Order: sequence, then C-alpha cells, then structure tokens
Amino acid sequence: MTEELSRLKKRASELLSSCKSLQLATVDQYGKPLASYAPFYRTNNGDFFIFVSTLSSHTTNLAIGTASILIIDDESKSPQIYARNRLAFHCNCVLVNPKENLYGKILDGLEQRHGDIIQTLRTLSDFHLYQLQPESGSFVIGFGQAYEISPDLNNFSHIAPEK
Repeated sequence: MTEELSRLKKRASELLSSCKSLQLATVDQYGKPLASYAPFYRTNNGDFFIFVSTLSSHTTNLAIGTASILIIDDESKSPQIYARNRLAFHCNCVLVNPKENLYGKILDGLEQRHGDIIQTLRTLSDFHLYQLQPESGSFVIGFGQAYEISPDLNNFSHIAPEK
C-alpha cells in the first residue's frame, strides 16, 4: 500500500469513526426528494445499516431501493466551510428480514455504537433494519482533493477538475 493510499484510507476511516449519523437523500414514488438523517452502523465490507421507523417518510422511500448518503465533518471542525471533509455514496437499499442471523448481529452492533436506546427500539414494531450497500462514492478532504472511492475504502482515484 502506498503512503498516499494509506493516508487517504486513514482519513476516511477517521471520518467514519467520528460521525455517528449519516445524511440520507431519498425520493418518494413521485420523485419528490427528501433529506433526512439516521444513526448508522458500518460493517467491515463497507455496508451501512440504519434502524428506522415506518413513521418517517424516508423509511417508505428506502423501499424504492436506492438512496444517497453523506457523512460529513461538523462545521465547527472545518477551517473552510466550502471544503468540509465528507464521504458520499450512492447505495442500494435492502430491507433486512428479522429472521436472518444478520439482523440480530447488526442490532447488537448498533447498540454497542449508539447505546441502550436500541434495546427499546427493538421492541417497537414500526422499526425496520435497512442495509445500504454502497455502489460508488466520493471522498473530499479539501480544495483539489476529491477522490472517487470504493465502498471498502481500498481504492481512491483523484478527480481532476475539468478544463
């Protein structure tokens, strides 16, 4: 692994570790966009999981099967508002069946990451677990420092400005 790849991977991993929620962009059946957020858990293969209520519009929209997510540094951590560190991914959305082994393991991970509230949410019938499978992504860490990124954070390709 090159020094540059190692540095980029470390920065992306640090951003993911420091943020507990993701910004979620979905559309409804009529194409009307919705911006929202959800706490997340990420597995080693790069998939994101969110545990969301059917009372939220974004949950209905996730059933359409596609969404974009954004993980972004807090404004207070950024010296330049136009160049906040951020990861964005286009994702396929899959409802996880509660009878799958994965379901319990992921909720345990969510609980470890976000605390005892998950124990309460597990008892509510309106909460569903969605797997967000990144297809493509981008990582920005400053002006002129934008990269296409693989979901597993192993491949970075510099995005050059158009001339």
